[in-house]
Amino acid sequence: MEQYLAGLDELLTKLASAQDSETLRNATSTLNTQYYTTENCVPGLVQISARSAHFQVRQLAAVELRKRINKWWPEIQEVNRSTIRTQLLQIVLSEEKELVRHSIARVISSVARLDVPNESWPELLTFLNQACASNNASHREVGTYILYTLFEVIADFFMSNTGPLYQLFNKTLVDPESLKVRVTTVLTLGKLAEFIDMDDKENTKSFRDMIPGMVNVLEQCLKADDEESAGEIFEVFDTLLMLDAPLLSNHLVDLIRFFLSIGTNREIGDSVRVMALSFLMWAAVYKQNKIRSLKLVGYLIEGLMPVGTEEDPEDVDEDSPSRLAYKVLNALANNMPPQQVFPVVMPIVINYMQSQDPSYRKAGMMAFAVIIEGCAEFMSTKLDELLPLVCRGLGDPEIVVRRAACMALGCLAEELQTEISKHHRELLPLVFNLMNDTNPEVTKHACNALDAILEGLGQEVVQYLPMLMEKLLVLLDNAGQTETKATIIAAIGSAAHAAGEQFDPYFAQVMPRIRALMDMKENADQLLLRGVATDTAGTIAQAVGAAKFRHCTQDLMSLAIEQLELDSPRLRECSYAFFAIIARVFGEDFAPYLATVMPPILASCRAEEKDDGFLHTEIDLTTMDGEDEDDDLGAFNFNSALADEKEFAADALGELFENTKSHFLPYVEASVQELSQLSFHIFEGVRKAVVGSLFAFLRTFYVISNPTEWTPGLPLKYSVHENVQNMISVVIPNIMNMWKDEDDKMVVNQINQELVQALKLMGPAIVAENVEDIARNLLDIFEKRSICQQDYDDDDFVDEDEEAESESILIGGAADLVAALCGVIGESFSSFFDIFLPLISKYYKKTKTASERSMAVGCLGECISGVKSAVTPHTQRLLQLFIKGTSDEDQTVRSNAAYALGVLTLYSQLDLSTQYPAILTALHPLFHDQSLLNTTDNAAGAVARLILAHPNAVPLDQVLPIFTSALPLKADYEENEPVFECLFNLFHANNPFVLKHLAEFLQVFTHVLSSEEQLKEATRAHLIELIRAINAQSPDLNLASTELARFL
Repeated sequence: MEQYLAGLDELLTKLASAQDSETLRNATSTLNTQYYTTENCVPGLVQISARSAHFQVRQLAAVELRKRINKWWPEIQEVNRSTIRTQLLQIVLSEEKELVRHSIARVISSVARLDVPNESWPELLTFLNQACASNNASHREVGTYILYTLFEVIADFFMSNTGPLYQLFNKTLVDPESLKVRVTTVLTLGKLAEFIDMDDKENTKSFRDMIPGMVNVLEQCLKADDEESAGEIFEVFDTLLMLDAPLLSNHLVDLIRFFLSIGTNREIGDSVRVMALSFLMWAAVYKQNKIRSLKLVGYLIEGLMPVGTEEDPEDVDEDSPSRLAYKVLNALANNMPPQQVFPVVMPIVINYMQSQDPSYRKAGMMAFAVIIEGCAEFMSTKLDELLPLVCRGLGDPEIVVRRAACMALGCLAEELQTEISKHHRELLPLVFNLMNDTNPEVTKHACNALDAILEGLGQEVVQYLPMLMEKLLVLLDNAGQTETKATIIAAIGSAAHAAGEQFDPYFAQVMPRIRALMDMKENADQLLLRGVATDTAGTIAQAVGAAKFRHCTQDLMSLAIEQLELDSPRLRECSYAFFAIIARVFGEDFAPYLATVMPPILASCRAEEKDDGFLHTEIDLTTMDGEDEDDDLGAFNFNSALADEKEFAADALGELFENTKSHFLPYVEASVQELSQLSFHIFEGVRKAVVGSLFAFLRTFYVISNPTEWTPGLPLKYSVHENVQNMISVVIPNIMNMWKDEDDKMVVNQINQELVQALKLMGPAIVAENVEDIARNLLDIFEKRSICQQDYDDDDFVDEDEEAESESILIGGAADLVAALCGVIGESFSSFFDIFLPLISKYYKKTKTASERSMAVGCLGECISGVKSAVTPHTQRLLQLFIKGTSDEDQTVRSNAAYALGVLTLYSQLDLSTQYPAILTALHPLFHDQSLLNTTDNAAGAVARLILAHPNAVPLDQVLPIFTSALPLKADYEENEPVFECLFNLFHANNPFVLKHLAEFLQVFTHVLSSEEQLKEATRAHLIELIRAINAQSPDLNLASTELARFL
């Protein structure tokens, strides 16, 4: 054994002092092949970690020992194990170097993981009690540190009896000598917290009692300038925010005040302030309802705004207090009701914009920019007041303000595309001017803003194209900064997207430049440009179409395929997006490329996410305590670049199948398998892509099966192809499993929206086996019990009249799905409709936003058209709601209310003829001066349904002149169905009004027959029959010489 020990010691000494990789490699190889092949390595490493004169060797021996415990400990005889346990406890107390003590502590925890559950090491607990209570401070440090490491491996053992632990922690949190003991206690409490169940009231109360002591330790670290320990404690508090158990509840106000006081204190170091502000950001995400119920939103905003006036670092990726302040504002805007954020932020913004100090004007613009994402819907009606503010910022003499204003404009254009595009005449000249700015940062942000505006501009872009393209191409050829160049390339893509085929004249100038950029690969900057150019090439292909793009396709596809080998996740995602777009443009003609592109796409889906960077770095034995070795964290491996690549790969699968159809069939099985594997990926972007592609597979199977028209109702009254049924039985259970555990609102919303589209295409077949589960999930959303809404504690009181916009989107998506289910299942869904109706109705009240009120009324109208007569028990309640809705201040609400009134009257079995005067009075204003064309169309549809339901209850002589003044319909052609059914009945009854105004009706008929989209086939055929009958009865009208002649 002595010879073995000497050899082992010599090799470890070589390894610890090695200066070159060859020595490292040879020593490691010898250790692995000659020394670590039997259980003797365990006592040998224990001996060296105890007696080596060099602390680096003791440290390395302890790290290597920990790695060997799992494999060799069970092979060692119990008598020897007992000796080793005793030795380890002696070594850890006598070792002078803290790093070595920590590594030995981790060896002890590795042994304890195997022995404590079997009750093979009862002495350990006695040792821990003695060490933690010792008069020697270093012994107390050892005891608390071992306890900390034990919580990483056998927490369950301690959780069965936590009372003594809290008693111990009460003492160690106030250790009279050692800050390390106090800090380690906080870290251990952080570990303990992770194992407290939501409903474990006893542990929750005991833990809450520890919070003030934990905060005291943080304050002591800050006073002692111990930034490293403070950072670890900040991490503990961040973790406490994210746990399910409400551990911070009654301390949250004090914690927020304390962390805000640190974050806003300019005398404290920036890195500490950043950590404090980071806590506030996570609090806004994970304790949003608590912050709302405690009325802390305004307090936080007012405290954060001055921090934004501080200078930002040059490096855009470097965190600073000002940048974190903006991140907290962004988190508040995204997670709180806009009513609580926007009215507090904007007066400060306006005040700051009037300051003589540019740092205040910059802070005002930046604060405005970061709240746009979360308050977009709320501020959409106030755009006329807000844009002058942004325009003033765009013209500011200071670069930092102009740059911030460009960011604000870009955010507005991204979130409120339609609204911003209406202001192109005033905005684009300002942006064009900033593109000539002497500062490249301003130019870059101006191009970013331009990119966002162009995205929503549509055909309006054509008038600017000559000047725009000339400017962009000059900038592209002369831009110095890579990022500026990348933004210009993206803006060219957006111009093409908006212009569509009108981009043709610039195609020949642009494509050689794009092609050259797609061939660059010398350095990171060139690879960045190559990726953006690939994205823009796809956008241009979509804009100009297959015929124009065809001659470029093979060359650019080769370049996109080539870049898959350049070892860049970003370039691979660009290639996958490019393949998807080219497949969309060329359809089944893309099929020959499938054999080349599918293997790498599937490989990206299954790529293992591990950061192997440590393999290529030298080991620093002065800092290593082996903390990351041998931990079972496989499920949590996460590489964000690879996650993005997986998202694009998963998305491409659905696009490729949808566009290449049956050519893709050989890849379906492997693709579905990979998508299923990714359905629980840690990154929500990947999960969204999985949902989209699984439904794309479902839709495509249905489309290629040559389906007959589906019939509403359950049990099913129609059948689908066997392949479609097989795909339903794979996809829908997968989706239901995802939905059950999904914690991201946007993924749940995606599931709802995809189900809506699939139901409209395929009918009730896709949900026949899952109606109850889907209804239960929807009920959870409306009652705020779904997992993605679990961000509040039991004792929170939240005003439900105010919702974060992300919550409104979720509720809106759920309402859409309820309406779709009513539509495809019909009256047999009525028992569920009875439950959902009050939950949806409560979103129609004054205190709700316009979009929420519109959602509620629109959804109920759609539901009624599905469940038909089953609405009868709810008629009176809904009638009052819809009549009220017709006078709402919002035009979309009025439009939806008109539609809903019509369908309610038509389908309710209750005779509403006595209510007709009130209904007609409510509808009358909607025939005049409505800015939304749909409103009058829906009012006309409603009157038609009233006449169809009870013709004798309508004063036709008064109603028909107003009704017919709305014809032909301008926007909502679906309403032509009830309108023309009503007209057919009136003509059939020889109504005097229609006969008297025949000439005007013939003009309406000419208009609706002039395009295929205005009437459904059966209605169109019926109208042509009517025209022929009129021609036969009234030859003096001479229809043969009119535009209607072709229908005679």
